[in-house]
Amino acid sequence: MSILKQVNDFIFFIMLGIVISCIFDIFRTLRKIRKKNSIYVVMIQDIIFFIIITIVSIIYIVTILDDNIRFYMFIAMIIGIALSRKIISKYLIKLYSMLFYSIKNFVLFLCVPLELNYCIICKFMQKISKKCCKMFSFMITLKCKLLSNLKNNNLRKRGLKNENKSRCNKKRKGKKEKKVA
Repeated sequence: MSILKQVNDFIFFIMLGIVISCIFDIFRTLRKIRKKNSIYVVMIQDIIFFIIITIVSIIYIVTILDDNIRFYMFIAMIIGIALSRKIISKYLIKLYSMLFYSIKNFVLFLCVPLELNYCIICKFMQKISKKCCKMFSFMITLKCKLLSNLKNNNLRKRGLKNENKSRCNKKRKGKKEKKVA
């Protein structure tokens, strides 16, 4: 094996280290976006990460080194990971964050018309069910209340507070204070 081939392999494994670091940054960004991660979610993400890295590394070793494992390839991967973490990691995390937030907002944007249509259908079904039977009416009312609670929670998560409810709460507090006095 010539020295030129070994230098070439060393450079390729530095690039593999950079790829590994970029994949790790994807998982770091996902954890930052979802602020409260359970232990099980983190374990599953770690397992997925190690499976992906193992497959990528094995494919890289088979294609580049022709099944000859060398010590310098591990050093090159560590150098690649360190370079990527120091130089491009913070920019990649910002890029991934923007990408994931835009995907999340787009999906939420697509879900709003579905929620509105569901509410209209629920109200229509409530009117019909009141005439049919009380049990069916109760189930539809319960589902609509759950949906409205989910919708309000989504609005709060997006930072949009329902101003009408805050006005109603102020009026209720004023009435309670009058009753107490």
